Amino acid sequence: MDLLDPTASPGPGDRFERALAGLTPAQHLAVTSPAEALCIVAGAGSGKTRVLTLRVARRIRDDSAEADHTVVCTFTRKAAHELRDRLARYGVAVSVPAGAGGVPSPGVRAGTLHQLALTLLRRRAADSGQAPPALVEHRWRTLADLTGDRGAASVAETEIGWAKARCLSPGTYAAAAAEAGRSVTLPLDRVAGLYADYQDRLGRRSLLDLDDVLLRAADLLLDDPVFAEQAHWRYRHLAVDEFQDVNPAQFRLVRALMGDRGDLFVVGDPNQSIYGWNGADPGLLASLPDVVPGLEVVHLEANHRCTPQVVAAASAALGPAEVTPPMSAGTDGPVPTLTAYDDGRAEAEAVASAILRRAEAGTPWSDQAVLARTHDQLAVVRRALDRVGVPCRFAPAPDAEAEPAMSPRRPLPATVSTAPRGDPGGAVELATFHRAKGLEWLAVHVVGLEEGFVPIVHAATSEALAEERRLLYVALTRAGRVLECSWARSRTMGSGRAMERRPSPWVADLSGACEPGEARPGPQDAARRFADLRANLRG
Repeated sequence: MDLLDPTASPGPGDRFERALAGLTPAQHLAVTSPAEALCIVAGAGSGKTRVLTLRVARRIRDDSAEADHTVVCTFTRKAAHELRDRLARYGVAVSVPAGAGGVPSPGVRAGTLHQLALTLLRRRAADSGQAPPALVEHRWRTLADLTGDRGAASVAETEIGWAKARCLSPGTYAAAAAEAGRSVTLPLDRVAGLYADYQDRLGRRSLLDLDDVLLRAADLLLDDPVFAEQAHWRYRHLAVDEFQDVNPAQFRLVRALMGDRGDLFVVGDPNQSIYGWNGADPGLLASLPDVVPGLEVVHLEANHRCTPQVVAAASAALGPAEVTPPMSAGTDGPVPTLTAYDDGRAEAEAVASAILRRAEAGTPWSDQAVLARTHDQLAVVRRALDRVGVPCRFAPAPDAEAEPAMSPRRPLPATVSTAPRGDPGGAVELATFHRAKGLEWLAVHVVGLEEGFVPIVHAATSEALAEERRLLYVALTRAGRVLECSWARSRTMGSGRAMERRPSPWVADLSGACEPGEARPGPQDAARRFADLRANLRG
């Protein structure tokens, strides 16, 4: 920074030093530890992205790592892009990804494990004068063509993904699926046969799918010592984010890429492991000290996102955990509420009313969200928001472009503004529990806490039920200050039939950290209330 010009923007070095000075003692230890093998157990709201970025930057700044030989693996392209931006702000050279056949620019490489595996395969193809691997983009389409049955193709697609994540062949799938208690609507032997037919078709067309890319890259590293030596030289410093979501195929690639070296930095939280249904193994994080000699483990035990009241509710819903969730480092906020509604529509209307009321008080639309276990539950809320002119959108997939705010289905009168005084921006976000992971809002409504949804009806094993409970914890910790939870005594299902519902078995635990929600108006009273609120929003 130019000391003679106090208005000058801080330079990269100043930004790094300021960020370092703002860390908690545990975060500072994670960033500055001299250990090459380090595992950070980072709970919800503990600042893991900040720590990950600063540690990579610190090692490059003090020459304990080289930018050109550092690779950071994330789970989404969006996360990789954010990491590259942060590193660049600290003055770290960042590699710009190249397309097929291109060469990345020098600097830290940040991308998904699939992108790294594909880079390895392309490099091997270039070195040997072979054509680069061709990818099949849509596994379902290939399976639908093979079976002529869209339903069977969907089941097979899910199961083949699970099998490949677990490094299972068509011959070993059925026994492993039975042992794991997989809930499959097709006979396991038929799934195994479809798996074999699918692999045969890919082989005859010289195609790989994304799961094959992981498996093939690891095979190369394990079977070709010369190629492995070259890869170990190029990727000397390896970091992996969201390690609790790593599956055995990805873990196999990480170990093969690491080789005999111990330069590994991982960040993860076992309480946020929610992808076991898709092959992830939360036990891999706990097994690291046995796999990597001398691994140092640092716990980040402060939640800087959520109030103590939100943390108390989320921890109660999580129940007993091997790793204690981080405590809140924030100031007190309102006690979360838990409300039972007569039916799903009454629940949706009450949520819409609360969002309008909060917006009128100055909370931007984009600081509010509605989360549910399934997309169908969110559709009911969306219709209620549409009726009163609240801009909303379904949260985009992690690697998708942002979706524009959804406008009401019917035009609003010209004299009525859809935005309250103060013009709050953006849109209220609607997201499933899974889609909400990694996101945060000031105020969150968690709806549909009913048996059959939370936990989901097909969660039959103890492992699946434990994952469903962690998924609820993830949803609740998306709220920074305001958390309102609810369930309905009756809900209209996809068939159009109203069915009686019971609260989730975990509502009893959650209720101890929540206040009962106040009585809400019936549908007709709610409509009048909406009209009054909308009248107050006129400019």
